[in-house]
Amino acid sequence: MDSISTTRTKLTELRSNLQIGKIFSSLGKSAGQIIDASSHDLPVSEVELPDENDGIQELLARLKSGMKEGSLTEVTDHELLELVSHLGSPNINIRDKGIFYLFNDLVQHQILSKEQMTLVFDELISNEMLLSHIFEEQNDAAYQRSFSVMLLSTLIYIDRAGFQFIDSERRNKLVDQIALYIVLENDTRGYNGSNGWIHAYTHIGNILDEISSDTELIRADKLLLMGILIEKYRRIRTPLIFGEPSRLATYLADQLQEDDLYVQYALIALREWHRAIAGVRVRETEGMWHAMFNRQRLLQAMLLNPNTPKDVVDYLEDTNDFMM
Repeated sequence: MDSISTTRTKLTELRSNLQIGKIFSSLGKSAGQIIDASSHDLPVSEVELPDENDGIQELLARLKSGMKEGSLTEVTDHELLELVSHLGSPNINIRDKGIFYLFNDLVQHQILSKEQMTLVFDELISNEMLLSHIFEEQNDAAYQRSFSVMLLSTLIYIDRAGFQFIDSERRNKLVDQIALYIVLENDTRGYNGSNGWIHAYTHIGNILDEISSDTELIRADKLLLMGILIEKYRRIRTPLIFGEPSRLATYLADQLQEDDLYVQYALIALREWHRAIAGVRVRETEGMWHAMFNRQRLLQAMLLNPNTPKDVVDYLEDTNDFMM
């Protein structure tokens, strides 16, 4: 099976071929081959989780109190990096209701500088944050990976809203890293009863939706990410039942609205997907049925989304392709 570096090299070549027009209709086949060669499912090695007793709870309490009182005017770089380093905490009150909520408040009240948002972006996009333990079976590193993606989507929105701190080099790295992350991420858990949301594939929908609105990116890069997502989704053999299909359908509808090129490719991909499942039930497995129902939920969500282009809706209705 391919290593991370080999998979990255293959994706770089795929991206280049797409940009120069060497491939289009065969994007799905090429992306699928890369995904299939990277489908590791190794035993879980020890995940080093953030220490809840290292002062992070006191830091969160102090910053939240300052926000509430209106006395907080700045956050140091050290404090900011401390927050980011605890995104991998399984504790919902630290990770989700703590750091993620606080970060949004800091942004809304314009407490963070452009330089600090760049600092956070660079940290989140790193291999250490996005790819930790990603070849392994379900593990606690998924919290960090997933919430890094979620926080990145917030930063992309902020950049587009006028802050403009993501330069061309970082934008280029973003495409590379998110493409690689989607290829490799196999943890499809939604909500954990003890630790809250993991929700990687919802967060993938969030970040792809933000990227789809980025006018600085060329069509080939957006097409690359859409093609990889569709091929990865086709191969998922665990249930996506916590709203992920609806969120991804929203992203797809928004992306397809951007240009007819995306509609043309989506129709190619949907027809190929339909052909691929013909006769598949002769090899019934639990994973196969999860894949079938994942597909049904996604296509139904696309059909019901008012922004899905007419050509795609017509295809789904004419072929009943959203039915089992």
